[in-house]
Amino acid sequence: MEIRRPYGDVTLAVGVRGRFDGWTNGAVLGNPAAPLQRIIAHWFNVPRFSGQHDLAERTSQGDRLWTGGRWVHEVSGWKITIDVRPDHKDVWDDLNRANVYVMTHVMEIVRGDGAAFTATQADPVLKALHAGVSFGLGRWVAPFLPVGLDSHNNLVWEEWAARHCDPARQNSGGWWNALDSEGLATLLDALIPTFSDPARVEPLWLQISYAIAATHDTGFVEQRVMIGAAGLEHVMWERLVLNGQLSESQYHRRSAHSLLREVLTNAGIDRSIDDKALPALAKLAERRHQEFGAQMDGPDVTTWVRNKLVHPSGSQDAIYRIPGVVTETWLLTRHYLTLLILESLGYRGPYAHLAKLNRWVGEVEDVPWA
Repeated sequence: MEIRRPYGDVTLAVGVRGRFDGWTNGAVLGNPAAPLQRIIAHWFNVPRFSGQHDLAERTSQGDRLWTGGRWVHEVSGWKITIDVRPDHKDVWDDLNRANVYVMTHVMEIVRGDGAAFTATQADPVLKALHAGVSFGLGRWVAPFLPVGLDSHNNLVWEEWAARHCDPARQNSGGWWNALDSEGLATLLDALIPTFSDPARVEPLWLQISYAIAATHDTGFVEQRVMIGAAGLEHVMWERLVLNGQLSESQYHRRSAHSLLREVLTNAGIDRSIDDKALPALAKLAERRHQEFGAQMDGPDVTTWVRNKLVHPSGSQDAIYRIPGVVTETWLLTRHYLTLLILESLGYRGPYAHLAKLNRWVGEVEDVPWA
């Protein structure tokens, strides 16, 4: 399909569904090396979080003011501004009626010193924002259809892509409390420089993807345990083998629980089982202690349940005899995986404890190494 754009004609590969409609699998239009003054993108499915500045909408009936409507943050030479739509509350209140995708915020990215930049240079920032906000919420949200404008406000670059995005939901199961915008700023301070490092971005993106899938409370809980365990395996391999602490043969000779225990200990993450937050796992550990004399901590029970799911021997219903064991294994697995990712980034902000299912909205605590 030939389309007319302000910077020239573009040939776009499309699929035809009917006489008047079709689809495209995405494209980058314009020149990614052209000097830009700013990038504009629109966020979908992000809850309202408070910014440092108020916004006013000027209409024929007068000004309409909404507080905390603009959030601004500077990191690694970039200035990021995110404005919430003025009717966010109205559209957000209707989300429980159906699985929907709704534009909630508009974002501007510029250089902090006002200098020109290219879309290629800004790409790690867009990817870090996509991954970071989704990671914090525990479900995919996305900045869609970013466009680049030059110093004369002319459109010179566009990205038409289908980024990962889940249906909007009223409540988030993630570790970031959206009522606290400073937590997001602290995360981006660590994440954006890391996404500019080609050696780190690919394994980090995969680990964050594992963590989002393991945190998102959809599908069977067994699936979430498995994806969380895969994420932990990825982290353990990176920390112990790729960083040179163990050889491959040494790694494979070790038990999974001892490897997990080592990385948790090195990160300063508590390995004990909280009998108030995880009563089923505490009961399982006590029963195993009585039957076999073994003291079990968090790495023991999470790897034991995972192994029973993957390599059943005898009766597989052992993990279901105590109600809640599989669910609490999921909670503890996502807790471990999320904390290990945050620790690898040097994050030192607030954290909603993902192993605690019953907690107050907005309840957070310091990460263990803070």
